[in-house]
Amino acid sequence: MNRHRSMAFYVECLLLTVFLLGLTAVLAQLFSAARTQALEARRLTDAQRLAQNVSEEFYAAADEADFLRLAGLEEADAAEGEVERTGPSGEAYRLSMALTEQPQTAGRTVTLRLAVRTTAGEELCSFDFVRYWPD
Repeated sequence: MNRHRSMAFYVECLLLTVFLLGLTAVLAQLFSAARTQALEARRLTDAQRLAQNVSEEFYAAADEADFLRLAGLEEADAAEGEVERTGPSGEAYRLSMALTEQPQTAGRTVTLRLAVRTTAGEELCSFDFVRYWPD
């Protein structure tokens, strides 16, 4: 009878160990997914804030040269249109900017195409901003 109780105890311990290992695996996956989502949310928040800053610079500029100065682009780099900025969380991002113009009768309509990418090249978001610049 004692041997039978001892065997039941060992089987119960083995089942509890398997259950705890399975629970640990599920919790590890859960925490890993939460970390991935938190990283993505932080990057998207940074991208949105950087895009907001560039859009404010675009709408505050008097002309294209003023916008390039505010955005931190040199006249020579305007064709490339990329600048590196640090987001609010401290991570670095690459901002690609392209200006296209449509002449009007008394000025021009300018569209700014802005793409925010990680330093590894993954595009987080892109926006188009349109405004009118008088001649």
